[in-house]
Amino acid sequence: MKKLLLLICGLMLSAAAIAQIDFCEADESYQDSIAGVYPLPYDEMENPEGGIPDSACLNKAYQFTFTAVVNDTLLLGGTPIVIDSLVLATEGAVTGLPSGISYACNPPDCVFDANSIGCVVLYGTPDDAADLGDNELVINAKVYGPFFPLGFDLTFPNPQLFPGNYSLYVHEEDYSNCFEYVSGVVEADLSIHEIRNLPNPFSDQTTIEVTTNEADQYLFEVTNLMGARIHTETVRLEEGINQIQFDGSQLSNGIYLYSFRNEKGMATRKMIINR
Repeated sequence: MKKLLLLICGLMLSAAAIAQIDFCEADESYQDSIAGVYPLPYDEMENPEGGIPDSACLNKAYQFTFTAVVNDTLLLGGTPIVIDSLVLATEGAVTGLPSGISYACNPPDCVFDANSIGCVVLYGTPDDAADLGDNELVINAKVYGPFFPLGFDLTFPNPQLFPGNYSLYVHEEDYSNCFEYVSGVVEADLSIHEIRNLPNPFSDQTTIEVTTNEADQYLFEVTNLMGARIHTETVRLEEGINQIQFDGSQLSNGIYLYSFRNEKGMATRKMIINR
């Protein structure tokens, strides 16, 4: 009887953990966008700010959310196609995921009806050193409409719609500047609402804007994609909009990560230098 109770408790705890981590909310700022998956893929020329900005670390919890926007038409090859829904299989629709990372949808059946907005969340803990480095992801969907009752395949990224790539970078476990998911939305725990840098891409100088709920002390760091620390300073962010000037004039062209962290967690974003 005791073993049975322990088993039931374990199952309840496992179900609770799954319920907490595999839920996502769509970013409403994309509500009026054309059909697609957001953020858009990274493309050096067309969309240098796109792609997945948060890297993962081996044996550390990770989470990232895509927003799916589905209109009632899809423009393919310059021709508008009437659609009823965009559907992902509940398993196997996102290829290239590191071992330990899964995905889930909102709505849970991964059926996104026309004129709706939903999301796909990547979550889990990378657990295989073979996945260290870039992992290129592809989202495989099926589109249904009155003229396509059996559906046709559509992938994101897509050379006709949004070219580029989605790459999830996995670092070593002891990497110092890595997004780590901590029981809820990390940025909410940090009281940080929004982080961006303008301009981005930039050549020499950029202004990092951080909007916070309350004043607090943070460690501000900039690293390259290999984890080499380029800049570190302690900053105090006041309630409201804060601006931090960053000088990248001595850095080479490329993608860099910048983060704000304290004992509550960390938020990371991507900056691009392009001269």
